[in-house]
Amino acid sequence: MVAISHAVLFGMVASFSALVSADNCKPRLFYCGTTLLRKGNYYDQIEGALKASGQSTNDAHIHNGLFYCTGGPNGEITFQAFCGNGCVDGGNGKSDHC
Repeated sequence: MVAISHAVLFGMVASFSALVSADNCKPRLFYCGTTLLRKGNYYDQIEGALKASGQSTNDAHIHNGLFYCTGGPNGEITFQAFCGNGCVDGGNGKSDHC
């Protein structure tokens, strides 16, 4: 019985840690798709922003798309440009760019 409660407790702590580690984008900064994916669970938002702008949702557009963070409770984003030659991570607290 003790082993079961330890397993349940460990599972709950691991789940909570995963939720805490996700981070929203900072408003008024530009982000590469790859940067957003590292930051948190942005796949669906990236795909939605690409579709709303009539862009392809292939891997190249997801990873090399440039998005603007408008903020909000979920770190909302809008598509800005596709970086055909690759998207560059500008560093912590700075905008990414093509």
